[in-house]
Amino acid sequence: MKKIINRIFRVVKKWGLAFIAGLVFAVLCFVGINAAMEPVSKSEYCGTNCHEMNTAYQSWKLSVHGANSKGLRTECSACHLPVSKEKYFTYIAAKAYEGGKDVYKHYFGDEYDVEKVRERVLEHMSNKRCLSCHVDLLGKPGSEIAKEIHTDVLNPSDTPQRCVECHEDVGHQR
Repeated sequence: MKKIINRIFRVVKKWGLAFIAGLVFAVLCFVGINAAMEPVSKSEYCGTNCHEMNTAYQSWKLSVHGANSKGLRTECSACHLPVSKEKYFTYIAAKAYEGGKDVYKHYFGDEYDVEKVRERVLEHMSNKRCLSCHVDLLGKPGSEIAKEIHTDVLNPSDTPQRCVECHEDVGHQR
């Protein structure tokens, strides 16, 4: 037993400092990345700094997601990035990929075509993104036809419908 304890003590003595240094470095990286992401995660950042995004930003500000009677506001990232922030590394990777792609297109891409980009975004907009916030679609007051349609969306059949098929302008007013 004494040999095992001595062996553990030697390993801790040899590698303990490196482990602690690595742990401190990892925590500092985590804090630094989150601090750097804070300002670029705001809708205003892209909307005011990128001329390509200005039209989208202005139309978002007029939409129910940008301004509404309840004072609630949904940031752009809620719809344009993965919905699960609990999967931290997946979220960070997606954010880095999308941001890198936007920067590349800004400097090296073709001229920005608002309608073309809009169509591409709507093509890839999944119900999961909408339903992450709108979980109680059937519990809200509305017409019977709206409840019937939302029931179909929540229980997809052979031809599933997507929220953006009916609510195309909900995130950005035309």
